[in-house]
Amino acid sequence: MDTMDGTTGCEGCRERNREIEQVRGEVERLRQQLEQLQKQFEQQQQTTESQQRAGNRQAAKFRRRKHVKNPQSPGRKKGTAATHRKTPMKVDREVDVPVGLCSECDLPAVDNVYHQQFQTDIPPVEPVTTQFNVPVGNCARCGARIQGRHPDQTSDALGAAANQLGPRAHALGFQLKHDFGMSVAKVSRFLLDNFRLSCAASTFIRSAQRFVHKAEPSYDGLLDLLRGEHVVHADETGWRIGRVNAWLWVFSSPDVTIYRIDRSRGHEVPQMILGTDFEGVLISDGAATYDPLPYLSGRCVGHILARISKLKEARPEPSHLEFDWLSEILQDAMHLGSRRFELTPTGYGRLLRKAERNLDQWIDSNEFHEDADIRRLAKHLKQHRHEWFMFLYDSAVPPTNNHAERMIRPAVILRKLCGCNKTDAGAVVHSVMASLLVSCRQQGKRFAEFADRLFHMRDPTEISLAALRSG
Repeated sequence: MDTMDGTTGCEGCRERNREIEQVRGEVERLRQQLEQLQKQFEQQQQTTESQQRAGNRQAAKFRRRKHVKNPQSPGRKKGTAATHRKTPMKVDREVDVPVGLCSECDLPAVDNVYHQQFQTDIPPVEPVTTQFNVPVGNCARCGARIQGRHPDQTSDALGAAANQLGPRAHALGFQLKHDFGMSVAKVSRFLLDNFRLSCAASTFIRSAQRFVHKAEPSYDGLLDLLRGEHVVHADETGWRIGRVNAWLWVFSSPDVTIYRIDRSRGHEVPQMILGTDFEGVLISDGAATYDPLPYLSGRCVGHILARISKLKEARPEPSHLEFDWLSEILQDAMHLGSRRFELTPTGYGRLLRKAERNLDQWIDSNEFHEDADIRRLAKHLKQHRHEWFMFLYDSAVPPTNNHAERMIRPAVILRKLCGCNKTDAGAVVHSVMASLLVSCRQQGKRFAEFADRLFHMRDPTEISLAALRSG
């Protein structure tokens, strides 16, 4: 009598039993694989539902991913010097405060010691209207029309267009619209509520187009200044022109920032902004857009560290070894860059070469790793190998692209407030306005003074921001 374990019986029975065991093992393996796939599907479904709920949520849309049990307390940290408003350099009026009476005895205080308190406020602002009596005549010889113009005038328009806003009102409206993200309707309401200045919302749309036309030489001057910088940071974010997808680019240095709204995300845009003769270092986040550019480049180490963190979140703890190794290499390199001037040239050079060897060792060890994500990361690091530690060779080059991130963040907030641009003309206006506003702030200049000078010009002429007074 044959048994199922195949210990007795004919050879055919034993072969049959072996096949049955193999089939059972294959069924068990497929069952376990199916359970894993079901778990992964359920996790993905939960993630998708969570993202959909987050998209429909009205508040706290960008909450922290992980809850911090013991967060740092708000306010000034221990050991940090206290800050307060500085004593005003100029006092416009003085008020002697009467002596108070005792609440118990109803008698005045004696041996008074006087202290000073300062209060700085905005005085009530009333609009000032100037009437220009403009002579208009004809040449006594050829009969050509001659119209007078006062230096305070910003336009030669007469008749139906004779009632105009002044340059300061326009400058304030431009700043509220293109810097603070207010709609033109809210700008009009703000001027009416605070300054009793009545104006139509469309006024700022038309005047902005005229302003940008006059500001073209000054905008070109900012471009020339940017192209002469040693380090330029670049970044881009999604934008819309009407219903068409576009991109808002930012190219920034410590002294000048250029915004550009374009339908393209290709390398042609940075090449058009920086030109063919740019000799500085271009810092980017590592997007493939910047690969074809002929410039000396530096890549953001912070983006690699963020990529490592995301990969670690999707994996169990035992598989973090390679990521922790790479993270330690990059953080040690950033720390070395911050200690550049504390070390001797010989010691710094030795540590720099060690950092280079460590990165090469990680790439060589993981170039053919069984994990696809680690292989892709190693390939990316190898492809741009000479760009990651650029900050160790040039002290002016930072290890991250944080500067561009900070400069593009206001544009991202503005995108949520105003909904981008409706037309190509509006995109050009916002690009030029934002560039001038931010560059003025970087150089400590007042945009209102720039706008005042520009409005008083008859023909477009470049105004150097360096020639403006400090704000």
